[in-house]
Amino acid sequence: MSNPPTAPDEQVARLVADGYDMVLASGHLVVRQLPYAAPSGLRKDGRLVLPVTYSGGVVNDASGDHRIWFAGEEPRDGLGQPLGSGGQGRGFGNGEAADYMLSFKPPSGAYTDLHAKIQHYAHILLNAARQIDASVRAKPCGSFQVVPDDLPLVYADTNTTRAGLANFSNLFRGHTIAIVGVGGTGSYILDHVAKTWVDRIILIDGDQLETHNAFRAPGAVAHDELEAKHNKAEYFAREYSRMHAGITAHPVALTADNLNLLEGATFVFLAAADAEARPEIMRSLRDRGIPFIDVGMSVREGEGGLTGMAKVTAYLPGDEMTLPTKPALPPGEDDYNSNIQVAELNALNATLAVIRWKRYIGFYATHTPYNQSVYKLFLNELRNEDIE
Repeated sequence: MSNPPTAPDEQVARLVADGYDMVLASGHLVVRQLPYAAPSGLRKDGRLVLPVTYSGGVVNDASGDHRIWFAGEEPRDGLGQPLGSGGQGRGFGNGEAADYMLSFKPPSGAYTDLHAKIQHYAHILLNAARQIDASVRAKPCGSFQVVPDDLPLVYADTNTTRAGLANFSNLFRGHTIAIVGVGGTGSYILDHVAKTWVDRIILIDGDQLETHNAFRAPGAVAHDELEAKHNKAEYFAREYSRMHAGITAHPVALTADNLNLLEGATFVFLAAADAEARPEIMRSLRDRGIPFIDVGMSVREGEGGLTGMAKVTAYLPGDEMTLPTKPALPPGEDDYNSNIQVAELNALNATLAVIRWKRYIGFYATHTPYNQSVYKLFLNELRNEDIE
């Protein structure tokens, strides 16, 4: 992402003039070297942490209300009582966390601006610190700096910073995700993965973007794009490059002869259900120790409507699962391959796959280990299984 201008806007400039030491990093404004009263009765220095947006050189409060967060030991007031509440902390990048949330609403119900909010909370901390050391100052030096954001994103991920999930999102750093097949399910997998902090995304698909693809893919494909007969991998790479940098498209089918296209991948989604080379691709991935997920759907017409299932199978390092020895069903052997439009099932299949991947890297907690999820449409039932 390109670096924004570093000159402070009016609100930040006022805080700098007041002597506050601040840094903007990972979507948070961090006000440093603030005196406060620690539980031990000693005066220490802590940090106020506020999620913000930064666009065109302007810093805006992204908390949505009067709250702010504190990094340090639990801050106390002049009587030794806690000022904040624990258990509501938030990560703010580089593995750091502000463990305490402070909530002091002004009489008007909202702070007039960013300057007023920072100043008020700094004074609350300072007043308690002065009960310990009357000579303490809240403003050691005025400064403001922007830490360059090296995320592979075109614009700032304010959703992550607003929700306080920076430490969890850092789990995606260093990963290269390959998606083999960006038809219905694969395009939805891309839609989810492109909203994470993975370093690179590799798309592999040799087919053209056709009208039926538009009806089971995210977004709305323009008619002239369909008429142009773009390759699917190249089309989706171009579309999602508006949001995520580092997307590479390979406009070919993955076969046993070009497995080098997966070079550098740390995780692979196999969403090309009819790939003849599927068994050999799987063997290669296992031999190289690369974890992968295989997705598949089977839809058929029943008496009361469509029925079938969506399946997600995870093949992870160290498991003993038996690999398939035959290709998936060839086109035409079920109604899904006859182009029945089932975008919601594609989306569900992709969502289950991405959730399983996120569990694998630790983004989501897991109650019971499993390597396969099966959704049965007729029963509206989702089952997790640990198969061999």
